[in-house]
Amino acid sequence: MAFGALGCGLIAMAPVGVVAQSIEKYSTDMPSVFEIAQANSSSAALSSQTHAFEISPQPLAMALVAFSRISGIDVAIDGTLPDGLQSTAISGEMSATEALDRMLSQSGLAWQVLNATTISVIDPSRVSNDDNDFVTEPVVVTASRRAMGPNGVPDEVYSTPGSVVVITQESMRKAPVREAREIFNNVAGVDIANDAQDPGLTVNVRGQQEMGRVNVNIDGARQNYNQLTHGTASRVYVDPALLAQVEVEKSDLAKNGGAGTSAGIVTMRTLNTQDILDPDEDWGGKANLSRGTNQYDFAGDVAVGARVSPKFDLSAAVSRKVVGDYRPGTHNPGLYQEIDSTPKYVDVYSSRPEYSYVRQTSGLVKANLFLTEDQELNLGYVGSSTSYTKSSDSTNNYQDHNKTDVHTVTAKHVWNPESNLIAMNSGVYWTRTENHQFRPARYNASGAVTTDSFDNQYTLDTLGGEVSNSSSFDFDLSGDVASHLGLDYGVEYFQDKAKTSAELGGLGGAGAAYEIEGGTPAGERDVSGGFVAATYDLNNMFELRGGLRYDRYSLNGDSYWCEEQNSANLCEDGGTPLNIDLSEDGFSPSVGASVNVTPGIQLFANYRRNMRAPTIMESMIKGDHIGDNAGLPFYSNANLKPEESETKEVGVNFSFDNVLRQGDGLRAKVAYYRTSIDNYITLANVPQPTPKRTNLGVITNTSVEAEAIVNLTDPVYINGTEAELSYDAGEFYLGGTISISDTDLSGNHNPYVLDTAYDPFAAVNYTQLGATYLSYSDVNYGTADRLFGIYAIPKRKYTVDGGFRLFDQDLVLGMRASFVYPQDNFGSSNSSSIVSKYFKYRVFDFYSSYEINENLTLRFAVNNMLDEAYVQGTGGTFAPAPGRTAILTFSGNF
Repeated sequence: MAFGALGCGLIAMAPVGVVAQSIEKYSTDMPSVFEIAQANSSSAALSSQTHAFEISPQPLAMALVAFSRISGIDVAIDGTLPDGLQSTAISGEMSATEALDRMLSQSGLAWQVLNATTISVIDPSRVSNDDNDFVTEPVVVTASRRAMGPNGVPDEVYSTPGSVVVITQESMRKAPVREAREIFNNVAGVDIANDAQDPGLTVNVRGQQEMGRVNVNIDGARQNYNQLTHGTASRVYVDPALLAQVEVEKSDLAKNGGAGTSAGIVTMRTLNTQDILDPDEDWGGKANLSRGTNQYDFAGDVAVGARVSPKFDLSAAVSRKVVGDYRPGTHNPGLYQEIDSTPKYVDVYSSRPEYSYVRQTSGLVKANLFLTEDQELNLGYVGSSTSYTKSSDSTNNYQDHNKTDVHTVTAKHVWNPESNLIAMNSGVYWTRTENHQFRPARYNASGAVTTDSFDNQYTLDTLGGEVSNSSSFDFDLSGDVASHLGLDYGVEYFQDKAKTSAELGGLGGAGAAYEIEGGTPAGERDVSGGFVAATYDLNNMFELRGGLRYDRYSLNGDSYWCEEQNSANLCEDGGTPLNIDLSEDGFSPSVGASVNVTPGIQLFANYRRNMRAPTIMESMIKGDHIGDNAGLPFYSNANLKPEESETKEVGVNFSFDNVLRQGDGLRAKVAYYRTSIDNYITLANVPQPTPKRTNLGVITNTSVEAEAIVNLTDPVYINGTEAELSYDAGEFYLGGTISISDTDLSGNHNPYVLDTAYDPFAAVNYTQLGATYLSYSDVNYGTADRLFGIYAIPKRKYTVDGGFRLFDQDLVLGMRASFVYPQDNFGSSNSSSIVSKYFKYRVFDFYSSYEINENLTLRFAVNNMLDEAYVQGTGGTFAPAPGRTAILTFSGNF
């Protein structure tokens, strides 16, 4: 599903009588629509209960929002209220009736009771007055939806029969972030797998990450960039200053965006005109300026918009961030334990004192053309250029300098005529991610070059498009029972083209261009898919859903394989050519059901299967481990199979108002899921075809290792429980999340990935004298301890967020806390220095804001208040997170 603009308090913006029984469909960029019908409410009355009102003179619409929040009474107002209309101040204990009379006493407006919890505010001159009753004509009006809790999450989240998360702009803005990954800190079932040195995102949803398992997109345009390195390989580069909203879909993949994906869809929507301008503004803008301690040197952004005409609007934004080599935390300084043949304890004192700098410039341009009353065209460009330094090993001894540029272009068409059969969305997009990386030469203690420098260029182009439509049918089964059938169907396609080049510095030492070029190989991948999904709703009480996906992929490229011991087949000689030509298709069903047990409680259950297509890097990896004469080649796997996953979940939504006091709200979502994955794809140690052999009177043969992408023959199981809860009483709020995950990510695999003859002793070590074996040992290739780079979300993660809104809610004071405990039962390689077990940690953040006036807000935040030393649990190279950082921000409207 998609969510539009947020709001609270006011339920309508036009003359109203009574709100009708349903809400029509809406899109990301359009508010919801309520049908308003004629009513005569002379028999209705408000409760005589008194409330403590303290509402200062202010624009009438805002005063009515405050009234609604205090009294718990919904208010519908006339969308054509005169500009500048102010309310009269009200203060003290009084009933809702008395408060409304005083508030409207100087406005010339009147109010009327629609029912016990809803009133309308009407201009008497615009309505008839028969028998002293207000009567309005039936109209259709735009309405705001209630958004509550610490992060302003819209109510639709808690009425969706599945697991979906919305990260609002309110949540992203309330505490400035050093990196984009921080906006996901308080999301249940989602973790970011990057360490603190790389500003790119690797989003983990319910234990799955990288290589397309999660479709991370910007405005619908997939961000598929992969680069082999220590740590995670899949990265998305985005500036949170340009984001309007992030939606994480974890249940429903029977939609466009689900092709080649198995875990979820993360849609990052960037700013558009409606996010910058108020509804009554023709032009204007917003600006934010931040500066802080701990090398948070500067962050600033400006966004402007203009409604040039009723048919055309424009918007643009630019952002700049400069952060330096930060200081890590010092409290509880232990970071992680390296899992190696000689385990090593690492803390902030045994690691590098300098960790990361980031220089990021970003911008966007949007144009919206309203072609007719039912058609619009949305055009957009989003781009960023980010310079940063990161380590290439777990000890932070070697640094690589990166400049990553991302360009995303989108074009979307919406056609939504007054028809139950057509609500069509289509679009095309293009994304280019380029990383220019310089790897300095490495030197030994005497100053001699041991490894040459590299100048590398990685490029991935993704071109895609999609079309979808929705149709709906209503059935009246009886006078009191109605049913509805909705059909959604569509097709999508995208193509990845990867290119890598490398140049040596010519300083001497080990190193060759093929090593870099093979690790992140060139190639082409085409993925297409289609879906049809049906939803049957019975009287808004019971809902049954069913869907079917068809997906197909193909991979093409030139590869090779080589081995260190065979002088006729060395990597520098070109090895043995290997053509990669993989393709497969399949159907993926899904089904779900939900029931509204009572008002405010909804039970749901979902089941789906998905096929995850391999990526270019997984299928065509080749060459050799970079530059240190490791003699560890990468082998392509021409027989790689797609992953097949199955996910089951059950859950419940809670949504209650007026729980402890009038106007408050309690929202919660709880879900349990279980996922099994067949043919799981990961990196592993495998044998080279020919063992290493020496002959010094006694013949000694030693197995020689390589690395390859393999399919596990054992299923991978991931199960967990997620919960999120928020309570909002206006003057104070409290929320939190719980994520509990159990990941059984280990298993056997076939280590003989090459279509060639292997020596009988390729996977063993032995010594013999003549015909007599002196010793013999199996190297145990194909087992779980030969797996590389396995990262899993925390076993347990708890977050809490609470605060107060004071002085007519102009002042907000809040605190957030996170408690993280590591996973402990997934496979790892004893020979890999990049697989480590991190230590548990806790982080406390303080945030605040003060609205000086309607155009200027001051924010102050302290991130990591207790100066905790920790690393992101699923990081890889495990650079420590920043220590205590205080940040001051000025936000303004113009």
